[in-house]
Amino acid sequence: MPDGTVSTTFAFRPDQQLSFLQTGRRINPQRFALTYAIYRSVYAAFVGVPVFLDDQDDHNHYFKFNLNYINLYDLIRLEEDGSPYKAIYMNAYDMLRRTTQQHGNPHFNMVDRALKGQDIVRDNETVTLLNLWLWRARRDYWVDLRGKYPACGTDRACSPIPVNERAIPAVWRRRWFDRDRRDRLHSSVLDGALLWFDAVDRTAWPA
Repeated sequence: MPDGTVSTTFAFRPDQQLSFLQTGRRINPQRFALTYAIYRSVYAAFVGVPVFLDDQDDHNHYFKFNLNYINLYDLIRLEEDGSPYKAIYMNAYDMLRRTTQQHGNPHFNMVDRALKGQDIVRDNETVTLLNLWLWRARRDYWVDLRGKYPACGTDRACSPIPVNERAIPAVWRRRWFDRDRRDRLHSSVLDGALLWFDAVDRTAWPA
């Protein structure tokens, strides 16, 4: 921060540290290649730990999955094919994918295609989801689907809500489960493009 304080730490995120260094190595190998190699030898075995912990709750703080897909995408695609570490990274990604595969998120599907290649079922689903996106409202109206979809928790549907009925995400998202505390905001990353962030929320406050 401008005043010298620390606002974010990656101390317990070896996956994110390695992803940043992986990108740095690609852009400026003279500066980052050795650092990445050292960090990889020490931390690669632990890449799956924070991903596993994030997977234990597939609903709250959903932006964590957006970040995990973004970080693992670069970490995997920029790793040499003959590297033994690539399999470790893919194991972490496979855990993430198993948790989110049924979430109806075309962005996640396209990352999966980039890493794993063509899959006719997944790719057809992606086209369908993007077409449904075009039917979404263009205004940020209050959404309440509690009488339409079965509940599996407070304001949470048992299965993903169709894309065309989901509330419109925003860069700053209100805490939907704390409706008496509308002043409390938290940031999300790219959720305007990711379509799922509110997929199992049956009510949503406009941003």
